[in-house]
Amino acid sequence: MSNILANFIKNAISAVIFLFGIPFFVREWFYRNKTAILLYHDVQPDVFTKHVSYLLCHYKIISLDLLVSAIHNKDLSEIPPKSVVITIDDGHAGNIALLPIIMQYDISPTIYVCTQIINTHRHFWFRIPTLSKKKKEHLKRLPNAERLTHLSQTSNFEPEKEYEDRQALSLNEMKQMMHYVDFQPHTQFHPILPNCTETECKQEILGSKIDLEKHLSIECHHFSYPNGNYTEREIEFVKAAGFRSARTVDIGWNRSDTSPYQMKTIPISDDAGLIRFRAELTGIPQQIGKWVNTILWRITI
Repeated sequence: MSNILANFIKNAISAVIFLFGIPFFVREWFYRNKTAILLYHDVQPDVFTKHVSYLLCHYKIISLDLLVSAIHNKDLSEIPPKSVVITIDDGHAGNIALLPIIMQYDISPTIYVCTQIINTHRHFWFRIPTLSKKKKEHLKRLPNAERLTHLSQTSNFEPEKEYEDRQALSLNEMKQMMHYVDFQPHTQFHPILPNCTETECKQEILGSKIDLEKHLSIECHHFSYPNGNYTEREIEFVKAAGFRSARTVDIGWNRSDTSPYQMKTIPISDDAGLIRFRAELTGIPQQIGKWVNTILWRITI
């Protein structure tokens, strides 16, 4: 029931934003000298098709490489007005179904993958069916070792345990996609990096780069922080590993003075209809949701 209510509220907020014409004004004025990095996770092909089709009518879809190079040069003059970058996190198995759409529309999204979960039958810890949203949020705040101990004791979950079903992309699928998709690391096992020890954190960041470069025989230049959590320590480790950028989930747009290691994001709901999608392109529903979740968390702790 709580999910139904949450979706109702999100759709209601999006409808109000749409009816007041806010998406149009944000697109025509705000997007002209800034670039949004959109964030998906396990979006379905029919939804993705509608989103990409809309974007191509009203925006310019560019590559992450192009944006990062412009930010390093502190000059976005080569970036077309109303540009967006499409990114997808984790490397879910369902992402392979997006390949025909990516090829059809000739776009180059970036998929950040968890390198010790892809090409295995290991599971994402945050997809354990018995975990409620509230419980997941609680676990995200625990030290990494404590989180793993809790998951082992309560859900019989182990990061390296092989399950019957596969949740992540296989190496064969990634090789089919790599000529059209920019694959980059998203740690090895998707921990919350600030809650890791220094050794764990370094391993998750540098290890994921080494893993993916070995898997696909490529050079990896970009990184994204799991759950968007980072501190100055993580930024320094990412730089030391040789990455040129790191994407957060801080809501906002990217400008010439944006730090390439704190790139902002516009998260998009994987199931967003066109009205909600157009509203979410403004970042307003996500920001409201972030405020509400923060208030509710403080009330319940």
